[in-house]
Amino acid sequence: MPKLTIKQEKFVLKYLECGNASEAYRFAYDCSKMSDKTVWEKASKLLSDGKVRARIDYLKAHLAEAAGISALRIIREHQKIAFSNFSRLRNGWMELKDFQELSDEEKACIQSVETKKTTRYTKEGEPIEEEWVKIRLYDKQKSLDSISEMLGYDQKSSVTQNMNINIQPPQINFK
Repeated sequence: MPKLTIKQEKFVLKYLECGNASEAYRFAYDCSKMSDKTVWEKASKLLSDGKVRARIDYLKAHLAEAAGISALRIIREHQKIAFSNFSRLRNGWMELKDFQELSDEEKACIQSVETKKTTRYTKEGEPIEEEWVKIRLYDKQKSLDSISEMLGYDQKSSVTQNMNINIQPPQINFK
């Protein structure tokens, strides 16, 4: 594939992101002294350039590569969920770790966090504030299933063998 200039590559990537050639051209090139019509004409000309068009077509055909997504990356994300451990989110039994203390892997397994504050009063009228935190994690089993499927571990083994058995009666020789 022919090499593009840095500006042409920026144009291509922005065009794939937004689908608008004029916007992509403005992103990649200095258009401060150009009219909208000039930008449109230059963007159209660039879009019809053989090298640029080939790069756009290639990236469209290889969208996962263009987005930086690979099977390995997907497996690694599932791995964070599949092998997460709720106890890593806590300091002891009752106390949750501060969110900032959690690693990126620990944060990745959290689906949602809900908080609720309530106030109740003692017999003497003293307020007692309680805060409830509900943490929902992504489904470990779904991630394990996805990993197994991607790696082919879930395929049923269908081994069939053909056996030809030829049984002949023994030959007896009488003398």
